[in-house]
Amino acid sequence: MDLAQYRRINTIIERDSTDATYKYALLRGVIEICQQSSHLREDDGEQVSFPLGLLVEKWLLYYYPIFAAPAFIPQKNGETPDQDAGKVVSFRKHFMPVIDYYRDRGGISVFYNDYARGTMPAEIQPAFGTLAKAIRTTITKMPMKHLGYSQSKEHYSVFDYDRSYRLSRESPADRTSLIENSGRFFLSRDLCTIFEHFGGFISGEECLLKKWAEFTAAADRTGTVTEECMLSLLTRTPTTERAIADARNIYQSVFAEERSLVCVWSGRPINSPEAMHIDHVLPFSVWKNNDLWNLLPALGTINAHKHDRIPDPALLESRRDCIIGYWDFLHDHAPRPFEREIAVSLLGLKVPQNDWQDLAFNHLAEQCAYLIHVRGYEAWAI
Repeated sequence: MDLAQYRRINTIIERDSTDATYKYALLRGVIEICQQSSHLREDDGEQVSFPLGLLVEKWLLYYYPIFAAPAFIPQKNGETPDQDAGKVVSFRKHFMPVIDYYRDRGGISVFYNDYARGTMPAEIQPAFGTLAKAIRTTITKMPMKHLGYSQSKEHYSVFDYDRSYRLSRESPADRTSLIENSGRFFLSRDLCTIFEHFGGFISGEECLLKKWAEFTAAADRTGTVTEECMLSLLTRTPTTERAIADARNIYQSVFAEERSLVCVWSGRPINSPEAMHIDHVLPFSVWKNNDLWNLLPALGTINAHKHDRIPDPALLESRRDCIIGYWDFLHDHAPRPFEREIAVSLLGLKVPQNDWQDLAFNHLAEQCAYLIHVRGYEAWAI
């Protein structure tokens, strides 16, 4: 591992000129992608690549709470509520129709659910397509181009992207289409390894997020936006209740047929809806994932004991048949959302084939091993 890359990134964060928050959003997004999306990674010599659409998705979730806030929060030096005068965030005007549409429909959580499951209403899809295209253009033409220029005097010296481009305003407004049709971005293998091992120290509140919050507070001429307010917005995620409710309703159909379930971890029977808890296999506090495949039934005592720990590889393997059995059950009851979610999260965008269960399980096991052995999270076994 070349620690010179670690020093280089820290130097870029400290010294690269900053006129907007784009640099922080780009680095934060790439770090999270390197840590969470290894199944979508492609290696080519000393370079690795990931779908550029993953970055667009990250920016959608980062900037939504900021732009949706009741008071105007600048994200560029000199930006004002008058978007027809002065400096502007290039994609803010394209974001507002989407935010306004969902404002009285449940906000970011309903937006994300529609986007992730491909159920976005037709009337807002053109606006979303325009927004996604604008974010992609901003990423590639601004921070990706200029990051590291202060040191190398070369554009695209840290990240680059392929120039193939299939995303259009008419592309389907869903997660799979965005990730498949936005091309790929590239970084060095050494830098990817640094992000996998030390990304939390780079992107945590003491570095990227704190500097993002400091920049915004300084750019706000009204004096009403504090660093604490920005940190709260920057760490906001879509709420979990709807996804958990969907999973719970599917499992409760078993009890309606006067049958019982078994606890995914202990194998003991769950005899009533009241005894059933919905467990995040990969804890939400760690992985921020509410996909159906990650929501499995467990006894309340077992779920409380597991808490936010990561299933030990040996335990995971011993419960392989039970986990896959629940995946088959979910697939039978909600095929479209289940396939969309597991394709992006575990199958590498592959359409589920006859062997999808083993492929998905192996990727889940790899994620657990990574979280335990690389990221240092506590392993859990019954």
